[in-house]
Amino acid sequence: MKILASLFLSLCLAAAASAEEISVNPDAPAYHNARFGFSLAWTPGQYHVFEAENGDGITVTDGKGLTMLAYAALDPRAGGVSREDFFARANSRQQAYSRVNRQQGWYVLSYAENGTIYYIKQFYGEDHWPTLHFEYPQAMKKQYDALVSKAVSSFRPF
Repeated sequence: MKILASLFLSLCLAAAASAEEISVNPDAPAYHNARFGFSLAWTPGQYHVFEAENGDGITVTDGKGLTMLAYAALDPRAGGVSREDFFARANSRQQAYSRVNRQQGWYVLSYAENGTIYYIKQFYGEDHWPTLHFEYPQAMKKQYDALVSKAVSSFRPF
């Protein structure tokens, strides 16, 4: 998982370097991606929302430890890691939750490592792969449960 976490952090830093901060309504934060058509909403609050220059998606932070990414990719292999590699590595570690829904074309993986909770939900389509990814301190789980729940339930991938 350390490899995946490092890869994720590298991708986040690269995305943030080439991103523009956008404004969202703090009372009803939401986002619709014009390039890939996915959308989501999350709980009210003060957030920094950065949209990637290439239109792939957004990075949301709250300055307290939350990082949420909503993006889509044309190639599901991030940094050479295929979906099969991802599952093989994930299954070799203890995880809090995982589920695959082949009929609807998505999977979820959630685990905690080194005091950080990771939650990933990815839909796999024929031409792009919408993904919702969270990282936040395990000690703040109760604070972020409602945000994660709302974002996941509102996430429309296509």
